[in-house]
Amino acid sequence: MTLYEHLPADIRETVDALVTELRPQPWPTRFFALIGLLGEKLEARREAEPWHLIQQWTGIVTATMEHLLPDSSVVECLGLMSISFNDQWRAQALGQIERDPTVLDRLVAICPDLEDIVESVIEANQRRPIKSARGR
Repeated sequence: MTLYEHLPADIRETVDALVTELRPQPWPTRFFALIGLLGEKLEARREAEPWHLIQQWTGIVTATMEHLLPDSSVVECLGLMSISFNDQWRAQALGQIERDPTVLDRLVAICPDLEDIVESVIEANQRRPIKSARGR
């Protein structure tokens, strides 16, 4: 069972549109499109606290990656894998980052806001845990 299958219909439509748009693109382009989506969501937010939007965005990234098949040899894809809800991808990415500290340096050079994004994702999940985490 994939995360995509558990998402509400409107979010699946967003994922479907992203997959169609991003499938022909290389991972660096996909990375910036998905990071840009977070910025758009945060700019359009109505709530004072962004936690729900950040968690929703992480779900969209994870579901999109389920269709695009992650490539751990591409640093931008590793960055997305490291914040995904997929435990296996996250562990793989964090393991690579731990073994090769230049990966994190390259990611931050590509996207200086990445450290803030990762911290926001972690904080969002601590403040508003996803349902599967609550059931553990």
